[in-house]
Amino acid sequence: METLLIACDFDGTITQRDTLHLIVEEFGTRGLWDTIEPRLRSGEVTLEEAMQEEFATVRATPDQVIALVLREAGIRPGLAELVRWSRAEGHRFIVFSSGFRTVIQAALDHWGLGDLEVVSHEALFSGEGCTLVWSDRGEACVECGRRCKRHDLRGRLRGERLVYIGDGVSDRCGAGMADVVFARAHLARDLTEAGVGFVPFEDFVEVREWLQASQARAA
Repeated sequence: METLLIACDFDGTITQRDTLHLIVEEFGTRGLWDTIEPRLRSGEVTLEEAMQEEFATVRATPDQVIALVLREAGIRPGLAELVRWSRAEGHRFIVFSSGFRTVIQAALDHWGLGDLEVVSHEALFSGEGCTLVWSDRGEACVECGRRCKRHDLRGRLRGERLVYIGDGVSDRCGAGMADVVFARAHLARDLTEAGVGFVPFEDFVEVREWLQASQARAA
């Protein structure tokens, strides 16, 4: 049986609501993303530049941010069961995010999934301002021109088939590497426009059932 690396985005994929948007709406400038997103999608600004612009307005302590996320983000159904199934079958499940470790780790701990490996950036929150700390993602990607998730994915693959689960702009390059892509929201729209195949999903129950059925067919 072939083994899998299941690479999963966090914001809007694991969570029902994007934690980055939640934080900016509560502690920064409301509605700011609506003015930034068209510039991001057109290529006028990179994802990192868009995030810097958003979080420059945020004023909140780590405790305030975490309390908001635990209260409002929500977890997409079926994640714990998918992780348990993955481990039982000898697969690896890793969270790859363009968000912040402090927030992600607090949420996963809260949901009983704190032992998952997380690959992400970081943010230093305070009442005086917010500093984004970018992880080392190597050289600029030849596909998107950014230092994107492809670097992290390549560094962790061990010859497995790559399953990618995502929902947004930061997931496009990772999805391009994958053998199987589960997509929703903006990622699904982008892949549809590009003529790239994917499996649509709205929760992790669907993901697990599809992977189980796929393995049964291959057995």
